[in-house]
Amino acid sequence: MLALVSMLKWTAAAAGLSGLAVGAFLGLGHPRLDDIRFRPVAMPGGTSLQVMTREVTRREWRACADAGACEDLTGPIPSSEPELPMTGVNRFDVEAYLAWTNGKGGADFRLPTAAEWREIAAALPRRSYRKMFDDPRLAWAADYGSMPAVSGVIRPSGGFGALPNGIADLSGNVWEWTDSCAKDGFEPSRCPAYTVEGLHETALPIFVRDPFSGGCAAGTPPNHVGFRLVSED
Repeated sequence: MLALVSMLKWTAAAAGLSGLAVGAFLGLGHPRLDDIRFRPVAMPGGTSLQVMTREVTRREWRACADAGACEDLTGPIPSSEPELPMTGVNRFDVEAYLAWTNGKGGADFRLPTAAEWREIAAALPRRSYRKMFDDPRLAWAADYGSMPAVSGVIRPSGGFGALPNGIADLSGNVWEWTDSCAKDGFEPSRCPAYTVEGLHETALPIFVRDPFSGGCAAGTPPNHVGFRLVSED
């Protein structure tokens, strides 16, 4: 049996799966997580982080909803849409998905911190834009109209390209939840807003699913908000 497991692990590695995906490859409880690819990304201090190369998809969310562990936020998914990023999720939704995913396969996935996300996206060009106002009292509106318009159309995974480290869609129109509380001094269980990362960094209240319609704490509101998983190397 051990020899079989070793052979399957070797096969998984040959298929390009990281160690984190081997359990899924072996069928240890993650529905269709076998095609989730993770890449190691170097972190400061000589450590590394296994990072999901794309955002969690609607298909993967559907599996969680079908299991009764996540809220049904998609309804029936058209055949053309299962590989689109799952968006319209708030912090509670993400935590439910993490609990289900980790419980099914005994893994230890989590969200990246804001600092880790910036490190993952370090190769992403960051442009500065002239703010509309310099008056501190108008800081909440300083970025409106000064950043480039971004299409609201969601593309399938990989549609916005990948960085040299193999991580895709960091420059797309789906912002991503991080594990960093946007307010200092709060315990995680009492944090009112978390940092979301994308074309710019902003704070989003934990209950907001649609930041574009209201709820973004600072700057131009994201078109969509989703998430990707990471794990310790």
